[in-house]
Amino acid sequence: YVSDWWEDYVYLHGRSPIMVNSNFYGIDMSGRLCHSTQAARAANIASFMLEHSKNIAREDLKPTLVNGMVPMCSLQYERQFNTTRIPKEEKDVVMHLRDSYHLVVYHRGRFYKVYFYFNHTRLRPVELAEQFQWILDDKSPPAPGEEHLAALTAGNRTPWARAREEFFSDGVNLTSLSSIEKAAFFLVFDDEEYDLKNTSNDLDRFARALLHGKGYDRWFDKSLNLIVTKNGKVGFNCEHSWADAPIAAHMWEYVLSRDFMVSTTPDDKFGYTPEGNCVGTPRKRMPKPLRLQWEIPSECMAVI
Repeated sequence: YVSDWWEDYVYLHGRSPIMVNSNFYGIDMSGRLCHSTQAARAANIASFMLEHSKNIAREDLKPTLVNGMVPMCSLQYERQFNTTRIPKEEKDVVMHLRDSYHLVVYHRGRFYKVYFYFNHTRLRPVELAEQFQWILDDKSPPAPGEEHLAALTAGNRTPWARAREEFFSDGVNLTSLSSIEKAAFFLVFDDEEYDLKNTSNDLDRFARALLHGKGYDRWFDKSLNLIVTKNGKVGFNCEHSWADAPIAAHMWEYVLSRDFMVSTTPDDKFGYTPEGNCVGTPRKRMPKPLRLQWEIPSECMAVI
């Protein structure tokens, strides 16, 4: 009952910006040299996250035991993926789906829907990397209002709730917003490069990027934002209402340890080539990512 009270009254009833009052971040391995490309690192990390999601769904994770005997409640794990905080005027709600078959990717002000299943099988990292590289190479400009759209999730909750009801309740805006909210998680490709050399300036700069970015390039309502920098560093931004921080830390430890192991001993599915690409060969005739469409009126732009 303590967790329920805390979620309800401390988080979901809160009207202040969750960007700086609720969300938290996790950071890449400090001091580790990364020789992978941006698309390849994103593909392997995303694959390990989806692997962790599968372990949760199949109940393959062993519960944490107190003193090796008493199991702690594992309920919070269920909402780690396929989850979004939905804004309402007085109190937000947490929407969780049992499953999802796509990610949403943000890059240079554009949103893309990427399916991670094809012909009833999950895409291998090399196939995800091909999808991601297509997005990175796309030169099309954002639609009017699209680039700064996610700023709505960063501000006070009531104006966002009203804007969501007024401008995103039908048409292409509803379809695109639904794709974001029903995604397994949100992936952001940053155009900046970051160093993690254990100096305070380097770590502070990357931490600020993970915590709030530019204020409009993270979807702060999603349970998880995976952020991949131009030089292959990774981190996450986590919405807080659905669970406590150790749940996300458990996921991140699993992901980074798997990535570290395949970096040293790649197999035929995971890992990196000497050139920094994903191992393997993608299947032919893979579907391209879908560009999400928006029709944002001037009144909505004023709210943004």
